[in-house]
Amino acid sequence: MMIERIRRIYWYLEIIPRLGIWNVFYVLYYRFLLRSGFHKRSFPVQSFGGAGSVYSESPLASSFPEDWKASLMTLADKIIGGHLPYYSYHWMEQPDPPNWFLNPVNGKESVDLIKHWTQIQDFNKELGDIKNVWETSRFSWLGILARAYAVSGKTIYLSTINRWLADWMEKNPVNQGPNWKCGQEASYRVFSLLNAANLMNQADRPSELLVEMIDKHLGRISSNIRYAFAQRNNHATSEAAALYIGGNWLRKVNDSAGARAERYASRGRKALESLVVNLTYEDGSFAQHSVVYHRLFLDTLSLAVYWTRKLDLPDFTPRFYERSRKALHWLFAVCDDSGDCPNLGSNDGTLLMDNHSCDYRDFRPSLQMAATLLENHRLYDAGPHDEPLFWSGNLSDTKKLVSGKRSSSVFLSGYVLMNAGESWAMLRFPYFRFRPAHNDTFHFDLWANGRNLLFDSGSYSYNPDKNSVVPDLKSVHSHNSLSFDGKEQMPRLGRFLLGKWLKPESISEILMTPDGSESWEGSYKDAAGNFHERKIKWSSGRWEIFDQFRGKAAYVEIGFNFDQCEYSIEGDSNTLILPWGRLSVTGEARTTVRNHMASQYYSQSMECYRFIISVKNNSKVTTLINIFE
Repeated sequence: MMIERIRRIYWYLEIIPRLGIWNVFYVLYYRFLLRSGFHKRSFPVQSFGGAGSVYSESPLASSFPEDWKASLMTLADKIIGGHLPYYSYHWMEQPDPPNWFLNPVNGKESVDLIKHWTQIQDFNKELGDIKNVWETSRFSWLGILARAYAVSGKTIYLSTINRWLADWMEKNPVNQGPNWKCGQEASYRVFSLLNAANLMNQADRPSELLVEMIDKHLGRISSNIRYAFAQRNNHATSEAAALYIGGNWLRKVNDSAGARAERYASRGRKALESLVVNLTYEDGSFAQHSVVYHRLFLDTLSLAVYWTRKLDLPDFTPRFYERSRKALHWLFAVCDDSGDCPNLGSNDGTLLMDNHSCDYRDFRPSLQMAATLLENHRLYDAGPHDEPLFWSGNLSDTKKLVSGKRSSSVFLSGYVLMNAGESWAMLRFPYFRFRPAHNDTFHFDLWANGRNLLFDSGSYSYNPDKNSVVPDLKSVHSHNSLSFDGKEQMPRLGRFLLGKWLKPESISEILMTPDGSESWEGSYKDAAGNFHERKIKWSSGRWEIFDQFRGKAAYVEIGFNFDQCEYSIEGDSNTLILPWGRLSVTGEARTTVRNHMASQYYSQSMECYRFIISVKNNSKVTTLINIFE
């Protein structure tokens, strides 16, 4: 036990330089300020003093497509009927106005309503996931109702917006209660409030109450943004963008804001230009190794560029635009033609570019918007994913991208894309400038004809209910990869922290084989000295995975996740027969199928199967995948 504790302390010390020594020291300093009461004194509780309504009546939006309108009105009427969207997937029952402190998943209510935000715990087992409380105060319902009012003119949508916002301000004094705990949550409210003003043509002539709401939210964000910077993730980019956009907007519409608004705007711009470079790899991949966090990052950049033009502000630096375009190209490269992406990495349910009625897992609205803003062309033909362009005034005949979309390539940030015509795959290899969250090294993700055939389990919740039956989806046992002796590839040191970050032993380029196929191979060694080499070879409808392993471990286990369906294992040949194809395993291996679970949306789970290949260490296994035509 003592040896294990010493080992974990060593692992903590080992990764401090990679997290950034000053960032780690600041987090410790920040926690000291919280416990000392300094931050409580620095963030005084204030009431909203303005009177009247946040938004006023406005003319109808013209030329809004009727098929988009039908989908939008269905969503808006759900809200009026007493159900609110959670994570752009669940519809939870709420009273009118909503209970801003309710966790509707378990029916528990926060008891911290009158506490200063600095006195509220990050994780509370009784309350459950605090994100379930925060979700209504992200105001995702606001954009839906504002769009519905703008296209229908029905006053019930506008009156509901104003009544609910008045109730929110009354019950959520500035810096009091759980909904002020996170600066990023305050940023999302800034984005939502300004978006609604824009949708209803009131961004240039706002109410005094809207000005006050934005001003006080920016004060909360600005005074604690250094903590967001220390996280080196989406908190920093979201808060910087909110300061930049909100500060410049405030400076334009309210002369009395003066130097304060200028300070917000200047700090936000400087930070955002720096973060775009410092939190991405050279190929544009974002720090958090997650497709949905990458989308959030790209949406944040799109908002910054859009408001720069709307407010007639100076352009960002050339390097900002260069890295932003690379971020666009990276996400487009890993996006299937269906609009979905591999279920890679952590998922917190955020959908920032939400002026549309498409599914949460449809990445085309964000990609289409970013391409229009950053490169003045479309990536996709016209469709419902164009609705954000309508609301931003960019629904014009911009040039359609006609060049080929996907080719086999290696992203040095840790991804291999493999194109086999009707099917394609992505593989994750270990290259970590930023902290990893999942044990997903050499995860293999397979797609064909718009379907994710072999998939990542995703992530479920940052603080699941104590009675949850969902397994740890960040584990190696939830990815299409390999484990030695059932252990994780990297030891977990905390809820969001892994130790002993893996490094590649070898990584190849895409190679051509004599038979006309393509191939790639790579290898790594874990902290226990176990070695894993994985080689992939592919051609149309045929994939071969060669796994070779050695070390002190007694056995290895390889797994592949697939949908619940009718399947069979063919005799003693270790061949799994599925509706879409077959997986045949060669080598001295035992195979079986187990029940498993996956999550595509935050706080959502679905049952699936996991094909398990068990074999002794110091050997090799070949998995041949044939996709039926």
